[in-house]
Amino acid sequence: MEPAESQSSQMTVPRPRTTEESDRATVASPFPALPPTWQVRITGPDGTVAGGGVLVPGSRVLTCVHVVDQALGRGHGSHPPGPEDVVYVDVPHHVQYPHTSARVIDTSWNSERDTTLLRLGDHPWQGVPAPARLSSRTSEILASRHPYPVRVQGYPRSTPDGLSATARVVGLGGDLPQRAQVDIDPRQPVRFEPGFSGCGVLDTSDGSVIGILTSALQDAPDNAGRLSDRHGRIGLMEPVEMVEALREHTADPELEEVRGLLSDMLFEAAWEPYGAATRHRATERVRFHSAWEAFAYLRDLTPRPDGLPCEVVFVEEIARSGKGAAASRVLRSYSDSRHPSEVPRQALARLRADSVPERPETAVLIVSVEPVPGDSDYPRGYLVSHWLRDGYGTDKGTPFRMSENGLREALLRLIDEAEARLPARAGDTELRLELVLPFALLTEPVAQWRLSAPLTGEGERLGASYEIVLHAYERVNDPGWERARRKLQRSWRELVDNGEGRVHLIEPGPAAETGARLSDQLNGPGIVLCVLGVAAESADGGRQLAVALQAGLPAIAWLRGEDERRTRGFHDRMTEIVHGGGGDTTICAQDLVSLPRQLREWRTQSGQPTNEEHDPYDIIILLDNMDQMRELQQIGILASPKPGSRRD
Repeated sequence: MEPAESQSSQMTVPRPRTTEESDRATVASPFPALPPTWQVRITGPDGTVAGGGVLVPGSRVLTCVHVVDQALGRGHGSHPPGPEDVVYVDVPHHVQYPHTSARVIDTSWNSERDTTLLRLGDHPWQGVPAPARLSSRTSEILASRHPYPVRVQGYPRSTPDGLSATARVVGLGGDLPQRAQVDIDPRQPVRFEPGFSGCGVLDTSDGSVIGILTSALQDAPDNAGRLSDRHGRIGLMEPVEMVEALREHTADPELEEVRGLLSDMLFEAAWEPYGAATRHRATERVRFHSAWEAFAYLRDLTPRPDGLPCEVVFVEEIARSGKGAAASRVLRSYSDSRHPSEVPRQALARLRADSVPERPETAVLIVSVEPVPGDSDYPRGYLVSHWLRDGYGTDKGTPFRMSENGLREALLRLIDEAEARLPARAGDTELRLELVLPFALLTEPVAQWRLSAPLTGEGERLGASYEIVLHAYERVNDPGWERARRKLQRSWRELVDNGEGRVHLIEPGPAAETGARLSDQLNGPGIVLCVLGVAAESADGGRQLAVALQAGLPAIAWLRGEDERRTRGFHDRMTEIVHGGGGDTTICAQDLVSLPRQLREWRTQSGQPTNEEHDPYDIIILLDNMDQMRELQQIGILASPKPGSRRD
C-alpha cells in the first residue's frame, strides 16, 4: 500500500445497507474459510503480486491506479496505459479461476483518487465468479456513533497467498474528501503493507464490499530503527460510491425516497411503529426529532429473531398506519428493494399479512406542564406541551405559555380541540387524559372542572367524561430525582414479578405522619400504593405527597378537603378494591393499573354524595404505569429539561 501522510478528524460510520440487484448471487459468508470469489489478486507478466482488486458486475475489476502501474512496471502516470498493456488477474485458492488477462478501461482511470476499472479479457474460466455486492456508506456516515467492524485481506510480497485481519472503519480521514480511515484491530498481528492496495473492505454483517484500500500510514523509524505502534495500523479506504463508473450499482433511490419522506415526519408521529420495531429489545430511552433519525438509529441494531431488520419493520408499520397511499408505496418499495439475504421474504410476507390494527378503544390527550426556568413572577409561568394519540399515530400540538391560574382554561380548550378532531379520525373512540403536572399543580381539582356546552355554557364534570391519569413532572423529568425513578422502576418490576404489592394507608387525624418515620415506612418492601391521610393541598398532606413521590411509589391517592371523617370513609372505599387480611393489605397489578377507570365508574354511578359521604370527584389518583411511561419516554414526551434553558 502507498503511504498516507495525514488523517482528518474522525466521524463514525453507521450500520451499512446495500443496493443489490435481483440477479446477483448470494454473497459468501462474512467470515469465509477461503477468500470470496470476488477477491482477486493482480500480478505483472512475471507473476509478481502487485496488489488486489474486487470483481464487480460486468466482468470488471475495481483496483488502484498505483497497483496497475506497479504491475506494469511503470511510474505513476496521470494517463491510463494503452490497450497493449496487460495485467493478470486470478482468484486465490480457487483453482478453477487461474490467471487471466485484464486491461484498463481508460474512461475509468482516476489518478487523483487512485481508482480504476479493469476489463477481463478472454479467459479459460467456466463462468465468471459471482461479483461483490456493493454498499454505499457516505450518505449515512453522520448518523452513527460507533466504529464499524470490517474485514480486510491483502497480498504482501512476503505472503503472496494472503493475510487477513479484522478492522474498523472509524470515520472520514486522509487527504481527499469522503475518504475513510480504517484501523486494524491492535490485537491482530497483521499490519497494512504493500500488497493490501486495491483489496476489498468487507462488511462483516452482510458480506458486502464498502470500499477498497488505497494507502496506509507508514512511519519512518526512529534513530534506533524502531517503528511506532501505529505504523501500518491505519489505512485509508476509497468508498465504492466514489467510483463514478459504479454509481449505478451503489445508488439507492429507494433509500433516498425514504429519507425525504421520514425527514419531514416528526418522531412523535412514528413512535408506535418504532415500538413495534424494537419490541424484542430491552426498553431504552431515546431522543429523536424526526422519524429519519429513528430510522438511521434502527439500521445500527441487530435484526429481529425472524431475520427482519428493525428499520424494515419500522417503515412497514408506518406504511400501514394510515399515512397515505403514496407514502405507503415509498416505504414498501424500500423493503422490496433489499436483497433476500438482508430481508427474508417469508418473514416480510408474514409481517404484511398481519391485519391492520383495529381502531383503538381509547385515544389519549397528553398534556405536559413545565415550569419556565428562572420565572420568579407571580403568577408563575408554565410551558404547556400537548400531544394527541389516536392509536394510528401521535400528533404534537404547538406549545404555548400559560400562567399558574390558567390551567383550567388551557386544559378545557385542549380537550375541545381534541374532541373536534377525533370523530373523523377515530369514530366513537373515547378520550383519556394524561396530565404531567408540576408539584404545585397536582392538587388542582381537575375532575371537578366542567366542560363547555353549546347551549348552557357548562356541561358535565371532567371526572365523569374521562379517565384522568396524573404524573408528577418533577419525578419523571427533573435532575435530582434519579433515585426516586430507580425506586419506581424497581417497585413496578417487583409488582409484575409478584403479581401483587402492598398498600399503605396513612392514618387520618390531626397527628399526621409527615417526617422521617413516614419516609422509613413508605420505603418498606413491596409498597405500590399509598393512600394519604390528609388532603395534599394542606401543609401536612403536601409533605405526605412529597415523601410518597420520593419513595418511588407507583400509585398515590388522596381525598381533597380536610375532613377526617370523610377521609376515613375514603380509606374504607379504597380497601374495597384491595385484599385485606392479617394486618396486610395488598392490590394486584391489574387492579392497580385500572384505578383511573374504576374511579371514573365510581363517579358516574354514585351521583351526588350525601352529607355523610365523600365526593368521588374529590378523589385524586397519581399513577405511573411503567408501560405507559416507557412509551412516553421513547417519543420524548417525558424528557429531562436542560438546566437553565428557556423555551418561550
